[in-house]
Amino acid sequence: MNGGLFKILYCSRNYIEGEQAQQDAEISQILHTARANNSRQSITGALLFNSGFFAQVLEGPRPAIEKLFEKIQCDPRHGDVTVLDSGNAATRDFPEWAMAHVQTPSDVHACGVTAALDQAFLNPGESGRDVLTLLRTLLVQGD
Repeated sequence: MNGGLFKILYCSRNYIEGEQAQQDAEISQILHTARANNSRQSITGALLFNSGFFAQVLEGPRPAIEKLFEKIQCDPRHGDVTVLDSGNAATRDFPEWAMAHVQTPSDVHACGVTAALDQAFLNPGESGRDVLTLLRTLLVQGD
């Protein structure tokens, strides 16, 4: 099933150093590179970043997703990379975006995001659906 659609949802701890402006510049660079590379590989998805965590969905051909995820696991900007869900899928959750950037629009949401991702590290097998719903909801709100 090499040509089928494959998805992976993970979270990791943010190890990007520096002030908020430096972190924002780093995220902008990550998004720029991801969008260019993902388009060529038929990869879509969404990336949530806050001061403490990353959460990301990657969807596309399995070989391309596995290669990209291996790079992410070796990236020093990520720590404690934890897979929340992975497997073959019938449809994409983020078909319009080579890499959507999900931002938390307020301090209230930021607290909820942090709590959800803290919970994901404690119960990764049970948290995938909640984190995916969070990504979808925040993307729609920010759209």
